[in-house]
Amino acid sequence: MKTSQRGSTLIELLVSTSVFLMAIAGITSLLVRNSEIARGEQMSADVQASARSCLGMVVQVLRSAGWNPTNAAFAPVALDPSPTTTTNFIQVFADLNEDGDTDDPDEDITIRWNNQRIEWRKTSDTTAPFVILADFISNDADGDGTAETMFVPDSATNPTLITVRITARSPVPDPQTGQFFRYTVSADVALRKQI
Repeated sequence: MKTSQRGSTLIELLVSTSVFLMAIAGITSLLVRNSEIARGEQMSADVQASARSCLGMVVQVLRSAGWNPTNAAFAPVALDPSPTTTTNFIQVFADLNEDGDTDDPDEDITIRWNNQRIEWRKTSDTTAPFVILADFISNDADGDGTAETMFVPDSATNPTLITVRITARSPVPDPQTGQFFRYTVSADVALRKQI
């Protein structure tokens, strides 16, 4: 009895290698696509978290505006008289330690949107630096290149309600669509009435 041993021919080797390479290419493509999707979802979540966190801090400060247990003479807020598409601010006053003035730290807080970031200074000392609360705050909800005002009062002279609107934007475009993620949050804050 004679057994025949036969190896693979060159054609069979080339075909099997081609099939293997196509399978590897398909798997690689799938992994890259899944990675882009995961990165996009993470970017979207980061933008939402940034906007919500920043809004929470700003609203908390605004809710203390006008705290005035000694009935001292001060307005609860001072609004930016001329907001622009790159800057907008509000100054919040509260007599937290009940000493009849707003000169102490945390009683005179300036919150400003300044060139894609939200900053605040928790003192009336104008030489003190601003602290950055959040970066990549475009306040351009519709993506048309024109930023909306961050602080919108119900009255320019005697506000009783301030609408805070924050639009965060991703630092880089979505790898799938090439578009920036945007997320807008807003809150209406009623100011305390003067005693």
